[in-house]
Order: sequence, then structure tokens, then C-alpha cells
Amino acid sequence: MLEVIYLILMILFLFGITIFVHEWGHFIVARKCGLKVEAFAIGMGPSIWQKEIDDVTYKICIFPIGGYVSLPQLDPEGMNKIQGENGDNESTRLPEIDPWKKIAVALAGPLCNIIFALLIGIIVWLGDHPDNPAIIGKVDAGSKAFDAGIRAGDKIISINNNTVNSWYDAQVEALLSGSNSVPQITILRDQDKVIIKNIEINNPEKGIPLIDGISEAIPCIVGSVNKGSPAEIAGIQKDDIIKSFNKIIIHDWNHFTEIVQKYPNQSVPLTIQRNEDILIKLEIVPQFDKSLERAIIGIRLGGSTAMPWTLHGDPIKQIKNDSSAIFRLLKALITPTEAEHAAKGLGGPVAIFTMIWMALKMGIINALALIRFININLAILNLLPIPVLDGGHIMFSLYEGITKRKIPPKLISRLVNIFAVLLISAMIWLSIRDVERVVKLDSSKENKPKTEFNQKP
Repeated sequence: MLEVIYLILMILFLFGITIFVHEWGHFIVARKCGLKVEAFAIGMGPSIWQKEIDDVTYKICIFPIGGYVSLPQLDPEGMNKIQGENGDNESTRLPEIDPWKKIAVALAGPLCNIIFALLIGIIVWLGDHPDNPAIIGKVDAGSKAFDAGIRAGDKIISINNNTVNSWYDAQVEALLSGSNSVPQITILRDQDKVIIKNIEINNPEKGIPLIDGISEAIPCIVGSVNKGSPAEIAGIQKDDIIKSFNKIIIHDWNHFTEIVQKYPNQSVPLTIQRNEDILIKLEIVPQFDKSLERAIIGIRLGGSTAMPWTLHGDPIKQIKNDSSAIFRLLKALITPTEAEHAAKGLGGPVAIFTMIWMALKMGIINALALIRFININLAILNLLPIPVLDGGHIMFSLYEGITKRKIPPKLISRLVNIFAVLLISAMIWLSIRDVERVVKLDSSKENKPKTEFNQKP
């Protein structure tokens, strides 16, 4: 119960600070530019707490799905319905604001999200950030993948000429392909590129392997060493990476487990990697355990789980990767052959909160990396030229600044309200679909046989 309470509070805090940073950007620049600020709110709808300070009403609202800064000179009549308020508007009694100041105010929110994401990126950069490259762990002999030329240890680097940096990227490209096969997969093998043509793929949303006959490589990282075990006697330590066993190159934990079974009570050479660069050669004698009916060396799987958003590298690289992923989705949404499949991959508030929940359970670095991604996502989406979003206000102000003609406030109001209703409707629809996905996922987990990833090889 305490863990659940902690996770809920952390979700509200992490998502709330993202909204706060965005709205604070609007707020502080609006004040500097001389705009009238009526309200600063975290959340949407009716307020559950509010306090007025210096003619500004600060609020926390009931629905934790966004926030707003009420600026009557920037949005003359349009936000009353979203704010859950009614009343006379005083914009006609306020002085005119230069359109370029309006643009500065609209840009300030997304800019603050980007700055905040960079700061988070520094923490992620300094923290534990595992890689998750699309490396193939095992290929079943006689499978279509094997016949096509795919081998264990191959690294997928592109699908249909779209760069792949992780298994998540590979699944996204497979999902967007919109067919049961992809024209071209490029893999890297011993520094050489190999092209695989027209291979059948599966829908990754069904929880089955991307390509029949292959499995994702699980890095062979030592999580713990049992006392008195063959591994301890050989000199293996926690966080060592198994690189070869009896001169066989090891790419995958399950592959390693299988090979160990072939050499019970035999002295076998073993190569490990320690402290990133140091390779150490050891000798080990796998011990046959009668109770388990298999050979063991007394270690358990270790390492951290890398999620799609846990990108490594410096903060700039992290931001570039986040942006690339978002623009890739936006591109897919306007590409006829990919739009339907891209739309199926969209998520709403429920999906966001679920992902933060998952990330927190995997560690604070995972959670911060996700919040960094959400900040970049919020910045980019808010800059789209859609009324009710910051990009819409920028579009209106650019028109006014270039043509020296004002757009009628009632027209802005109508456009903002129309798109506000569409946006809220979309969030409700996505939330309903997210709940259905969570229910289906829980159901599939209950029916799916459990796999022991911490088994001792």
C-alpha cells in the first residue's frame, strides 16, 4: 500500500512539474511583456484549491491532465469553457499588445520544457543508462529468419532505410510498415552490413517475436554470484559481462544458459568483460545440480532494463533522439500508408500515467528519462499550428504582425473553442482505449507462461 501511495504521489509530482514548467514559461514572459495575467492553473476544470495573490488567481484543478495561464489579451474570449468558468471578459478594456510579444509569450512555454529536458538529460547522462540495441540473441535453425540469412549476434540498424537504435525502434518500424513483410532490413555483422530482403514480420502489439524464429538478445550481465559456487571459485564478480564460453561468443543470456548444460563437471575457458574495457580470461567448472537436473555455475542475471525513452549519450543527443522519435510519428500520421497504424499507437493521459508508473518501478533514472521525453513531446506538440495550442497563437500573431491586420476576437474564440472540444474529446477517447489496452495486457499476462529471467545458468 505504501509503495502504491508513493508511486501515485510521484506520478502526480513528475507530471505536475512538467506542466508547471510549461505554464511558468508563459507566466513569467507574459508578466515581463506587460500582459494581464488572470490565472495560473495546474490541472483543468473546476479548482480544488485556489488563492489570489497580486490580482492573479493561482489554482490546482480537479483533472491532472494539463494546465493554463489565463491571458485575456492573448486569447480574448476562448478559454472560459476549458477553465470551467463563465463571466464577463475584460479584454476590450485592456491595452493592445504587440504581436511579437504575444509570440514571445507563446514560445516561452515550449522553450522552458526544452530547457527542463536538457537539465534532466544531464542527470540521465550521469546516471545508469543501459543500452537496448536491436541485437538478435537466438535464431532457430530451419526458421525463415535463418534461411533468410539472419544469425545470432546480428544487430538491426535500419528497417526500410529508417534508422533503428533499439528493439523499440524496430517494433515501431514494423508496426508502421502496414504489411506482413518489410522490403528491407539492414543488419550489422562484424562491422559489415548485410541486407535482408522481403522477410515476414509479426505485429509487436501481440506480444510475439518481431520475426518468427528469432529472439531479442538479453545482455549476459552478472547480477549476483552465489557463495562457494563455481563462479565465485573462478573469480567472476557482480556486473561482469560474459563474452565467451569455451571459445563460443556469447550474445544472449538464454544462449549462455543452453551452452553451460553441455559441459557439466568439465573445466571450460571463460572470457568476461569487467569495468567496460578490461577482458579477463578464466577457467570454470560447471557443476551438475541433481535437484535442478542441470549444470549450473552459480550466477543470476543482472543489469538494468532499458526502456525506449532511456536514451544514452549527452543531453543534446538525448533531445535529438526524443525529437526524432516524435517527428517520426508525426510523419507517419500524415503518410497514407502509415497513418492508420500510427494512430493505433497513440496514447492519452492514462497511457502517460501508466508509463510513468512502469518507469518508476524500474528506477528513478528511467522515470526521469521518460519525463525528459514527455517534456520534449509537450514542447513539439504545443508548437503545432493548431488553435488552442501555442502554435495556433503564434500563427495568429504572425498573421497580425506581417499583415498589420487584427483577426476578429470572436473568430479566434470560435476556433479555439472548436479545437478545444476536439482536443478534449480526443483525450477522452484515447483514455478509454488506454484502459482497454491495460485490461487486455493484464489478461494476457495472467494467461502467459512465466519465464524466469533470473535463473542460474
